[in-house]
Amino acid sequence: MPQNASAITSQDFVEVSFEKAVYPLEVSIFETYNPGALVRIWALGPTAWMLLWEGEPEYVGDTPRIFSPPIRQINVPTRILRLEFNHKLLPYYTELDAVLLRGRQPANLTKHLRNNFSYSSLFYKPVVEKGQLLNRIIASNLHENIAPQIVTPRGQKQIDTGPPLGDFQQLPDETTLCVMKYLDIQSLCRCAQVNRHFNRLASDYILYRSIDLRPYWHCVQSQVLATLSMRCKFLQKLDLSWCGSHRMIQPNYVVNFLKDSGAELTHLRMNCCKFVDNSVLRAIVDTSTSLQELCLRSVVGCSDWICLSALKKLKRLDLYRTDITTSAAVAIIRSNPGLRHLNVGSCKMISSMDEVAIALGGNCPNLVSVDFWKSYSLTPNGIRALGNCKMLQELDVGWCLQAGGSGEWLGWLSVGELRKLFLGALRGVCDRDLRSLIPRAPKLAQLDLLGVRAVTADICDSILAECKDLRLLDVSFCDQIQEAQVVEWREQYPHVSIKRSFQSANLNTAPNPLFLAPSLE
Repeated sequence: MPQNASAITSQDFVEVSFEKAVYPLEVSIFETYNPGALVRIWALGPTAWMLLWEGEPEYVGDTPRIFSPPIRQINVPTRILRLEFNHKLLPYYTELDAVLLRGRQPANLTKHLRNNFSYSSLFYKPVVEKGQLLNRIIASNLHENIAPQIVTPRGQKQIDTGPPLGDFQQLPDETTLCVMKYLDIQSLCRCAQVNRHFNRLASDYILYRSIDLRPYWHCVQSQVLATLSMRCKFLQKLDLSWCGSHRMIQPNYVVNFLKDSGAELTHLRMNCCKFVDNSVLRAIVDTSTSLQELCLRSVVGCSDWICLSALKKLKRLDLYRTDITTSAAVAIIRSNPGLRHLNVGSCKMISSMDEVAIALGGNCPNLVSVDFWKSYSLTPNGIRALGNCKMLQELDVGWCLQAGGSGEWLGWLSVGELRKLFLGALRGVCDRDLRSLIPRAPKLAQLDLLGVRAVTADICDSILAECKDLRLLDVSFCDQIQEAQVVEWREQYPHVSIKRSFQSANLNTAPNPLFLAPSLE
């Protein structure tokens, strides 16, 4: 349901906690690097998340700032904030130094903090400000808007007691369903409450083949899954990413939902979901045997990763920052020769990333993209095996320090289809290595040389001149490349976005005095 996306979308988030709970009066964000990405501030109350502030992303230059937007006043204390970001207007990564929460400490903390980390009631109605439509919609509990499907006993005449629908009653059901396909899930739930006729149509299985609950992460609780399962008999795509924080969703509800509605699933995303445990992994394997895409980014605490090797049809697998082991990753790869996209970046429990790379080279000839970011056990021996992957378009070996002694392994890759190459912090890569790459990678569109200190302006000149499809070049922290040269390139190649961190211009400047002594008054 792409129509579920809010007007202001967010791309990622960070949660921060404080020692004491307070009634929030002010939130200050210390933005030291590329400010302007913050779009929402949430506060966790005893049983629900509450929106404190929302705003469009903005570009405000590269000057550090303390951002203190006017926040909504709430009548419950909090010690946990969630900040959401959208980086679309920024030229480079954003960076925060600190988050300051200023507020009034409640007299009786015990009463308010009893359930700060748990949700004792699934039916808590969050505090809303009357008259503010946006806050009313965002703070609404989704499950309260989902009316259960009404089943009329066989032989009993249906009596429509709802309001007259005018011309809608004259339309064929197929026409009304066609209109309803354009509604977001909250609107469908409201339609189901109009009358029995609309309840029947708004509960039709065909409207629930693709469900994206990520925009509603702040209010999706276990009961939502129990209610939706009655409508999701033909469900093919499900996104639960970001949902279930602080016990809002219990694993057994997810297991039951998958058993009831997961048989037809082809795409499943559960990124940053705390409820994913071994029982959920097994339920995925037992019920969703047709999965082609499985995304479990930042899922930790599971030990039965190897059970995923029972899946045989995976084309995309995202395990970024999980605790999957070497043996489990290799087993999954061998079971899925059709795998095209794999992310095992920052998987610290994989003790030998070479074995993973070798398994990819030997079993996945149609591999399109692979992300090894911060895989400290990956060496040139593992990368050599990827030479068998002739369709490779995207490779990230940034911060794979054991592969950074030299860049000779670039000559072993099949790069005829390569579009994106990330070499961040590989200090052994030099001009000679890149020069041999240029004529073999005619489709190269993005090259990340962040921190590759041996490269010079000469090789960058050649890359910009010869790689006609190039659209992004990152030369941040490249010591031998001067700012004046970057300015010249930007004028000469306006179609290429050339990134260079401004750190060298700011290293010798005094810290922002506001950062040194922020006012707590």
